[in-house]
Amino acid sequence: MADIHADIEALREFAGALTRYRHGQREVADRGDYQLAATRASLEEKASQWRSLLARRQADLAACQRAAAMDAEGGGHVGCHAEAAAVREAEERLESIRRWQQRVEDGASAFQGPSSRFRNVLDVDLPRTEQHLQAIIDGLEAARGVRARRS
Repeated sequence: MADIHADIEALREFAGALTRYRHGQREVADRGDYQLAATRASLEEKASQWRSLLARRQADLAACQRAAAMDAEGGGHVGCHAEAAAVREAEERLESIRRWQQRVEDGASAFQGPSSRFRNVLDVDLPRTEQHLQAIIDGLEAARGVRARRS
């Protein structure tokens, strides 16, 4: 009779381990989703900052070019090389951010299918398995007329 108690207790511990695993893995999946959202938000914030900076730099370049045109009429010459370089830098940074955003989206797309299937295992299959295991434990206890110590 002691063997059945030990077997039932082992099954109960296994059921508890499945539950802990499910909760732990759900936290891992949630952290992955959070990190992906945080990365997207960070890149979008950087893109927004560089779009604003690009607009300011383009306005500075346009103002410089107007001033250069007026100076040229008066015989002077104002160079706008620094403003043009600043515009190019902002465009390059913005393009770099867009490439990173695309890489993140490509990675997210590749991750989405397996992640969805894994969440389905965590949210549907494992709870069903835990319920089935509990029904087996209850059946064993009823069949033997015993009650194992509950944890």
